[in-house]
Amino acid sequence: MIHHFVALGDSFTEGVGDPVKGIPLRSTHDWLADWMRAASPNMRYTNLATRGLRAAEIRSQQMPRGLNLQPDWVSIIAGANDALRGPFQPDGLRAELNLMFGAFEGIGARILTATLPNFTLRLELPDPLQERVKHNLEATNGLIRDLAGRYGALCFDFWESDLDKNPALWSEDGVHPNAKGYLEIARQVALMLEQHGIALQVAVQGEGR
Repeated sequence: MIHHFVALGDSFTEGVGDPVKGIPLRSTHDWLADWMRAASPNMRYTNLATRGLRAAEIRSQQMPRGLNLQPDWVSIIAGANDALRGPFQPDGLRAELNLMFGAFEGIGARILTATLPNFTLRLELPDPLQERVKHNLEATNGLIRDLAGRYGALCFDFWESDLDKNPALWSEDGVHPNAKGYLEIARQVALMLEQHGIALQVAVQGEGR
């Protein structure tokens, strides 16, 4: 049973994106928290995410607050802004993620993370920049997978999913999921969590609150 779920991250975890008729605009984490709470009614949920932050800013601004909440379950999604907005410093990114993973492992929290989508499938970029961004994303995902393995974190491999291939799930900016996208991502993550023994009650339609 999960007692307190805390989410750290940037715009993805905050839930930034385009509206879709009939579906509330809510982050994947907000959907997951509702479904977890349906299975564990006393679970607390705190979403600390703020759009636009790089990993170092997530660590400095959100990690202390998250640790003070003493969660037993934490989501750490970071790296997109590091990969998309230069200069890209993979060693620094690894160090920041390692600090966050290590800190929450140190208090006994179970960690959820995810690789990044392939934004280059949707962004219209000049060829040299396209290649550089894709290289940054692949490097980021490699270190996320490595750290997830080191800390025993559950890692949803976005890069290897089919989510990037469905344009109906994405906002016009090509970076953020839309309301339907966040819901579909939540459904796929929920399947992974259930396979690892996390209790959820996923709504049949999903759109109800």
